[in-house]
Amino acid sequence: MQDPREVTPGMDGMARGGSVELLKYLHKRLHDHFRSLHEHRQALQPAAPVFALEHSLSSGDFELLLTAVRGAVGQGLDTRFRTWWLPFVVYAAEIGYEYIGDEYWPLFAQKAPGWESSPGWSVPTNRQRIKQWFKLFATDYGGAEPKGGFAANFNIIAWPITHAIMPADLQRHFAQLLFESRAVLTAELLSDPNALGACLASRTGGYSERFQIFCSNQSLLGQVAAAMLSGDEEDSPYLVRSALTRLVDDLTNEGQSRTWLTRAKHSANLVRSSGFLPMNSPKRPANRGRPLAAATNPKLVLRRVEGGWRPSLELPDLTPLQARNDQIGQELRNCRPKIEGRRQPLPRGKLLYPGEVALSTWPRPESPIIQLERGSSVVNTLIADHCSITQGPWWVFRKQPGGLAVEVKGKFVRPGHEYCLVGRLTSEPPALPCVAEATVLAEGVHAFDVKIPEVIGEAEIAKLAAADLSVVTDVSIRPVGLVPGAWDGEGAVEWLAGEPALLAVRSSQATEMCAVTIDGDLPIVLEWPATKPELTFALEDLAVGPHEVDVTLLNAGVGATIASGSLAITIRDPHTNLDDSTEGAGIRLFATPGRPKLTELWDGSASLSIDGPLDTKAELMIALRDDAGNTLAQAHHNISLPFSDSAWERLADRELHKRKLLAVYDEAESCEVSVSRSGVGFASLVCERGFHPLRWVLTKRHNGEHEARLIDRTGRDDTQVLLFPVETPLTGERCNSRRPIVVPPNGGLLQATSGNVTSAIVLPPEPNRMHERLNGRPIMRYAENSLSEMKRLIFGHHRWLHADAPADPFTHHQREQVLNTITTTLVSLAAGKRWAHLERKRIPVGDRKPPDVLDEMRELVGQNPKQRAAAQQIASHLWQWADSQAALSEGFASAIRIIAAASGIDDPNTAADFLLPLVTRPGTLVSWDETERDRLLDCVLHSPALIRAARFAVLGTEDLREASNQPVIGGSR
Repeated sequence: MQDPREVTPGMDGMARGGSVELLKYLHKRLHDHFRSLHEHRQALQPAAPVFALEHSLSSGDFELLLTAVRGAVGQGLDTRFRTWWLPFVVYAAEIGYEYIGDEYWPLFAQKAPGWESSPGWSVPTNRQRIKQWFKLFATDYGGAEPKGGFAANFNIIAWPITHAIMPADLQRHFAQLLFESRAVLTAELLSDPNALGACLASRTGGYSERFQIFCSNQSLLGQVAAAMLSGDEEDSPYLVRSALTRLVDDLTNEGQSRTWLTRAKHSANLVRSSGFLPMNSPKRPANRGRPLAAATNPKLVLRRVEGGWRPSLELPDLTPLQARNDQIGQELRNCRPKIEGRRQPLPRGKLLYPGEVALSTWPRPESPIIQLERGSSVVNTLIADHCSITQGPWWVFRKQPGGLAVEVKGKFVRPGHEYCLVGRLTSEPPALPCVAEATVLAEGVHAFDVKIPEVIGEAEIAKLAAADLSVVTDVSIRPVGLVPGAWDGEGAVEWLAGEPALLAVRSSQATEMCAVTIDGDLPIVLEWPATKPELTFALEDLAVGPHEVDVTLLNAGVGATIASGSLAITIRDPHTNLDDSTEGAGIRLFATPGRPKLTELWDGSASLSIDGPLDTKAELMIALRDDAGNTLAQAHHNISLPFSDSAWERLADRELHKRKLLAVYDEAESCEVSVSRSGVGFASLVCERGFHPLRWVLTKRHNGEHEARLIDRTGRDDTQVLLFPVETPLTGERCNSRRPIVVPPNGGLLQATSGNVTSAIVLPPEPNRMHERLNGRPIMRYAENSLSEMKRLIFGHHRWLHADAPADPFTHHQREQVLNTITTTLVSLAAGKRWAHLERKRIPVGDRKPPDVLDEMRELVGQNPKQRAAAQQIASHLWQWADSQAALSEGFASAIRIIAAASGIDDPNTAADFLLPLVTRPGTLVSWDETERDRLLDCVLHSPALIRAARFAVLGTEDLREASNQPVIGGSR
């Protein structure tokens, strides 16, 4: 495209002619350019979008565009200017390129004076007009359309930011992602932007929330990545050269980003030059649509403990599944995993870190081995399809040093080795002298120790074959060289992508040739080294996923196969897991949930634990940083490893609310927790405040009062704000969303809502004025014993429970007071007037200790014999449940089994999982399926004994815990 400064002599006159003529000229130039670009992109397979940032204007023309847009805005943007709308689309995309996650429109107005204040100006109307122009651009020129979570929450500014291709503050993350993904690049991925985008998006778990939101638009991510990874001298079909050069130049301005991008492009060029997995290859189909079973299967292991073999399950890394469904990452963080063979679900986020869990019952292969409690059917089906264990009725485990036995999935054994054989109770073991009964600590199976003799005959081989076991005698295949990620000692090995896969084949017979077949392709024949018992070779460029390697030994003189064997190889993605927060091999830092927010860390709803060498001293650092990454405050502590979640809870309760950190908490955008010890390792976790369309900011005025201000990034004009005072915590008062709001002396809660986006914050009280307001306690009233009233209380509790909160003890006290009042009201509503009277008696008045009402509660649980029996069983087990939430849940389920079934809840575990939160934290039930939640609430309303029993169990264990912490008087309690 020609530079008009050089070839258009009338340009100066046009500039003097006013903004309308400039806009008309630029609109027509841009129309021709984008129309031609659209035609070329439509010819691609698949078709690719056009971005407004690809305008290819020279610097001179772009300055003219800025002048024209600013002039049009200054003159009111009337119909004369709106006819020529393409320059405004380009201008808005350029503002999006400068966007750094703060508010978009103030930056827009700063560059175009008058945008917020021209005569007769309607800000909401003109914001919508920008969006409509981008939609017209998508229709007329094949423009990119925003997708994913960002588009849902920011339905106006998502358009210009999408057309900015890659905002400047995300470019370093993008270069790092390309670098860390270089080992899994294939020619197929590089030629299919949609598949490339899905692959890259699945690997963003450890990145900032805003970058994850950007990557949720997988098609955009793939288009940009494919362009960035193109050859140095090549034009990309997905981005014009000017836009690509601009991105590369901005990326390479920073040294580390330049290194990352260079190495990623080098890997991509190697893949292209080697022709790895060409698109027209008939021998190896694309991985999409083919199950990734071997790469995502959990592993069964046995560990020798006192009393026998205890089975465990090594949890898999499920990150590869995120490329198939981006919902899986969110559900893995928020849902509890249910493991076949375990009675209790695992904690939320447990699957984010592959680890080992003990089994009490042998898992049934016909049942899904892993499911998510209250997970979506789509995600649970995906997990079930790609996570399975070996089919029975027998499972073979090879014994290894240290009391460990690992499964041999090929179910074959070797002479001279020892195994443990586990089978269903209906299965008969091989009748051989080398088989001896053993003990397995799991229901539903029996076990046998098997010691295969050095010399084994045909009869013994036949008896083993009857149990579906095969014997390998003549050929062995094993990994050599770099230690593999996993090796079961028999027929299964794992490497990370990019690692050399070296194999050695050993034969006890004379051999001349070895035929190697990979995944059923044509065999590759290798010459056997003369006079050597072993052949070593390398397998290169194996794709991520499972592979089957078959080896056949040949002897030309005999003219037939003399031996054969096989090996299952899994090439694993070398990425970090979904939420990588640890970097040192010697120290590992774990968090629940997997990637907590700053607010969750501060209010105690997130827990941390640190693993490392026993009794090792380490330094723990907590640092608060602003949005530019500058350190605002930090604290250092010496700890001893391992450091449990309860130890973190004590430290956090003591240290996070000290003045040094507390003074800068509201200003902080992130918190880094790091642990280090020289010579051992280093681990860190970054907790961000989060990137939200709506966010509340608290400031303190000169008179000591607080005021709250709403940062609204949605671009909408329908944002509503409600203030819920502490005194009436479920009744909202309407406030002006555009003005600061003075915080009431007793505190309260502010909630802003725009479309389907909500942001809430608990407001800090003024401690000195709280004492002046004697009637400042929450007051709750309910009209009737109904399902709708129960749901109103549950959702009100959820509002207060999940709102952000400043880190001070007075705010925490007010919130807890409101939550307890809502919970007590809900229980009183469902349990009846006599129970409500006991709840009121338990409320402390001043310094006076409330009376003990547990005996009265036990009597009030119910009057029929089954209800009284349940209450008695609960009362007799309170001490056993006092220190274990798992014991409480399991024991309570057993106690109410009969009355739950009589009330219409057949599964007592479901009843316990619902009732115990209902009487402690009812707001957590909002995440339950609505139909199931309403059904269970109906059961509770028709059978009040259920909620009474649950409340009795919870309050009883709480009282006993408190009593056990009191000093013993007179030698007894």
